[in-house]
Amino acid sequence: MKIIIADDHPIFRSGLQATISDVFGDVNIRQAGQMDGLRKHLKTDPADLLLLDIFFPGLEPEEMIKELRHAYPLMAILVVSMLIDTAAVERLLRAGANGFVSKTAPPKSLQNGLNEVMDGGRPVYLPQTGHAQAATSGDSVVKDLPKRQKEVLHLICLGLSNKEIARELHLSASTVRAHISALFRKLDVANRAAAASYGARYGVLGAVHKAEDR
Repeated sequence: MKIIIADDHPIFRSGLQATISDVFGDVNIRQAGQMDGLRKHLKTDPADLLLLDIFFPGLEPEEMIKELRHAYPLMAILVVSMLIDTAAVERLLRAGANGFVSKTAPPKSLQNGLNEVMDGGRPVYLPQTGHAQAATSGDSVVKDLPKRQKEVLHLICLGLSNKEIARELHLSASTVRAHISALFRKLDVANRAAAASYGARYGVLGAVHKAEDR
């Protein structure tokens, strides 16, 4: 497992590294104290998990998370921050973050959050309670999609074009466009990259494979 810690406080980065080692054992952990360092790490060797402080110098939180989600759709992003605005936390999750842990939450919250986010969950540990609040709405949306729309989303996640999707599913181009428009509305996304990120995050790839296996 490859993990990057992006935070401008060296002492906090050291504490995070110790916690990560306690949770996952001997893993590859790199640290970044500025944006240039984070980008260099990602370009050189992308991570499985990014721990990101949204008050990182030079960071525009929502835009950066959207950019990271587009560029690294399979990387888990866990925001670890002093942020206390629950509406802002929700916006970060909608932008593509996989979870949030307050820096003021108990240490056990961070340990739980690390395990949960790597298990595909969306943990939210706020400072008020320190308890996780699972964001399950995205899971429900994907589960409730009609079978054909799940198949279209699956192929979007694989990077297929509309023409390729039409050929794969034996559909007309106009029908594929209609399914994709419906998907964008249901997932509340604006483009294919966001839809692919959403699908990957909520397990549409595995769900479709399981259905095919049966």
